[in-house]
This record gives sequence, C-alpha cells and structure tokens, in this order.
Amino acid sequence: MKKDGFQINEEIKVKTMLVIDETGNKLGEMETSKALELANSKNLDLVLVSSNNGTNIGKILDYGKFIYEMKKKSKDSKKNQVIIKNKEIKVKPTIGSHDLMVRVNNAKKWLSSGYQIKFVVLAYGRIGTKTDMITEIYEKFVAELGDNVKILKPLKQNSTTKYEALLVPNK
Repeated sequence: MKKDGFQINEEIKVKTMLVIDETGNKLGEMETSKALELANSKNLDLVLVSSNNGTNIGKILDYGKFIYEMKKKSKDSKKNQVIIKNKEIKVKPTIGSHDLMVRVNNAKKWLSSGYQIKFVVLAYGRIGTKTDMITEIYEKFVAELGDNVKILKPLKQNSTTKYEALLVPNK
C-alpha cells in the first residue's frame, strides 16, 4: 500500500470491484484482472478508491495527476480556514484591583491582536457561593475593557468552581 493510502494496479488484492473509467462513466462490476487490463490498454492506472462493507470501487485514471489534484484541494481548503486564536485569563473573586488591571491591559493587547478572550473566575470552597462577588469582578473587567470588546458568551457557571465568559474583539 502506498503512503497516501491507495492501492494501485497490482497491489489491489480484491477479486471484483465496481469500475469507473476516466470520464466518470460506470463500467459496472468486473474482476480486478479485467479492469487492470482495461486500464493498461489506455495507459492509465487502476486505483482502489473505496473499500467498505464488501463494496469495492476502482477508478481508471492517471495516478500522478490524481494525487496532485488531491494535494492541491487540500492546500486550498487550508487556505480558506479561519484560525481562531484564544487566550485565557483566570482570576479569583478576591483578586486585587491592581492585579485585575494587569489582566485588563493584557486583554486589551490580545483583543487588538485579534485574539478571543476566555475569562474564567475560579471560586473554590465557600467563596463559590458568593455569586455577587463573582459577577462584580466580571462586570469590572468588562467595564475596564470598554468598547474594545463584544461579549460572545456571558458569564456562566460551568462547574461548582468555574465561571466562564467568552469575549471577542469589537470590530
């Protein structure tokens, strides 16, 4: 088997397969040996493109061109991907105002660079019951960021100790 996952020509071990020619026409079910002869007569390759649940599908095509086009499609799909960059800020409800401002300044830099900010409040033990402190820290953080931020997901309790919000740059 080739490194790209396809069996070609003599590497194919199945006895019969559904054969598709180079123009896309279905030639029907035939023995692998006859399909291979047909491919050789056209100076092309027989490629086993699919083999699941007893249905084997082989195509007669130019293998080099086939691999080239697959790589090209893969490269094009990677170009069109949108990569979302995330940063996470973790605080406790008892955070000091200076420490919160340091995190606000970091968040401003990251938002201007296009990052999404995941704001996490960790509330362990008894302090986890004081939701007013938790929401106050969150509101202070968002207020300090001002118009630079858009709230994608508001503060929400994810577990007994974790509150999370997702903030994105405001464009």
